[in-house]
Amino acid sequence: MEKDYYKDYESLDTVILDKHAAATIEEDIQCFDSQLENHFAHVIMLVEQEIISKEDGAKIIKGLLDIKDIGPDKIELRPGLTDLYSNIEEWLIDKLGIEVGGRIHTGRSRNDMNSTIERMHVRETILDLCEAMTLLLKTLLVEAENHKYTVIPAYTHHSQQAQPITLGHFYTSCFQMFSRDMERILESYARVNKSTMGGAAVATTGFPINRERVAELLGFDGFLENSMDATAALDFAYEPASVMAIYVNNIGRMVESLLLWNINEVGISRLAFKYCSYSTIMPQKRNPVSLETLRYSGEWTYGSLMSMFATMKAYPQGNGRAPGFVVSTYYEIVERMIESTYLLEGIVRTLEVDKDRALEVTASGFSTVTDLADEMVKSYDLSFSAAKRIVGHLVVIATEEKVPIAKIDSKVVARAAKEALGIDFVMDDEKIKHALDPMENVLRRHVIGGPSPERVQEMVDKGRLSLEAFEMDWRDKRKALEGSKEKLYNMAETLAKEC
Repeated sequence: MEKDYYKDYESLDTVILDKHAAATIEEDIQCFDSQLENHFAHVIMLVEQEIISKEDGAKIIKGLLDIKDIGPDKIELRPGLTDLYSNIEEWLIDKLGIEVGGRIHTGRSRNDMNSTIERMHVRETILDLCEAMTLLLKTLLVEAENHKYTVIPAYTHHSQQAQPITLGHFYTSCFQMFSRDMERILESYARVNKSTMGGAAVATTGFPINRERVAELLGFDGFLENSMDATAALDFAYEPASVMAIYVNNIGRMVESLLLWNINEVGISRLAFKYCSYSTIMPQKRNPVSLETLRYSGEWTYGSLMSMFATMKAYPQGNGRAPGFVVSTYYEIVERMIESTYLLEGIVRTLEVDKDRALEVTASGFSTVTDLADEMVKSYDLSFSAAKRIVGHLVVIATEEKVPIAKIDSKVVARAAKEALGIDFVMDDEKIKHALDPMENVLRRHVIGGPSPERVQEMVDKGRLSLEAFEMDWRDKRKALEGSKEKLYNMAETLAKEC
């Protein structure tokens, strides 16, 4: 075949490789500060261990500080160099000469360097997510307190009214659900915050490096001991990503309720205008696109998490190109989770609630009849099974004959008892009325964790204490990282003055 046949296809064979290299460099730029800190810590350790001279270390540090000042965008990207570090190394060699600039990588590999940088970035994203979740949790408590008397129906089986609760009770349930997510994400931080420096490519190095010192300089709580494990481990990405999949699943469950309430036929609440879109043809439409976006965030996250796991199926205990895809996917997941959290917080804070309609829907949906059965047990000494049969038949009668719940009286109850159990049963009309009242249903729920306003307030108060502990935890972690970073930069600048 003639060579000219291929000329129109030249370079197409490497397009996907070129795209990945560009994406890798873009991620490296995103983690630029962490990469610089890694270089500083490694060079300082090399000087302290007398693996390189103080003079050479000072020159390298000064060059790195110059790179910090000009920024990564000013580093010339050279053909064939598929990551930012390799380009930085060549920049240093050009500036300092190969005998000085070429010493920056002594006793180190991209394998341990990159995984440590990734862990540094992941721990920052965990704290960023915790900050977003803190805002959401605070808003849920504020709105729970505001709506501890707002009666709404609880739903089971997707669309079936169960029993009366309050919107405040619903919000505290979401708070507690998301609090467990916060606990899980903070617990994952301890396993993420481990250095892998010193693992080198896979088998450590023959140089007398100090792994503990580098971990300390970079603000880690320790390091992964086994060098093969250190350079191969990806659970630092899997674990927080898995926690986020649970978190967004919980978000999705909350969203389903908001979507149900938003239906015109229910009409309990609707979204503020900024969280909706419009129809190009139907003027009445107020489309809840923000809720649909949040629901899709869950579906997308589950798929992305499975891609992370599938990427490493049967992968050997070592490093390579595939682990980079796993970490890249984590970055996408956490970015979506942070954005979704801020979106949900805004939706909750601005939700337009129709309290009268909520009470009407609750009252008309037979959600209070459990208390009618309970009243038969308490006041007339029926077994609950007998009372349940009577009330169940009563609902059938009322539904078939279109008797509204407000019209149910002793005559309807007596008929239901006769037809269901063949017994004569007379119940006081006043007891029936009180049993079927939605607000009284809620007020009677004094059991710990129930929807009574007192219990909701109790959960709000406890929630504020736990939220304070969460916030103190992640703020302390962030403060510790900032302190380590400041100390490291001070050491780097001091050393740079030696040249």
